[in-house]
Amino acid sequence: MKAVFLWKEHDSTETADLMLPMCLKKAQELEWGTDLKLFTEGFGPSKSWDELRSLASQGVLTGVILHNIGKWHGAGELILKELDVFKTNKVPVAIALMDYKAVSSEVLRIIADSHTYYSRLRSQSIRSGMKAKKGGRPPFGMSYNEEGDLIQNEDWQKVTIVFNLSSSGMSISEIARMTSLGKRKVRSVLETHATRFNA
Repeated sequence: MKAVFLWKEHDSTETADLMLPMCLKKAQELEWGTDLKLFTEGFGPSKSWDELRSLASQGVLTGVILHNIGKWHGAGELILKELDVFKTNKVPVAIALMDYKAVSSEVLRIIADSHTYYSRLRSQSIRSGMKAKKGGRPPFGMSYNEEGDLIQNEDWQKVTIVFNLSSSGMSISEIARMTSLGKRKVRSVLETHATRFNA
């Protein structure tokens, strides 16, 4: 049996729908097919990491794809210990966000402790997720419809007000005070929607 393991922090906005396609793509690269069992952590009740390790120790598991190694960020010694069961039972471990076909646990230990490398993996994950979801999180004032197209939502009126006030020469701090959006949000709205209003 081959498996996929998805992990996310409890407050993360990542979804299994964005992570799983990357894992399936990795499975295709490895010629594993798509008949994979899903194990997750951080997505609510499901088959867990401990169950996956148990299957490896029983000789049932023949391969696993991890979406990322965020679960062990800053805990290189722990990943070394937890992946030992896969190494002992000769279960190949692949990481969806890495180009390598197989990765040694020692390499993963170094990566888990590397803030720079981990940051690069996270940004790659975010970029892939945004691409998979036609642009990722929608800009303020817009939402995705069922077809995945951007449409205006209930906050669009505030976007229009921001641009009207800005075109009248009002400063960002004054606009922020009048709209209760905050300076950063006002700047973001002006940058994000510039092509829609200045076309």
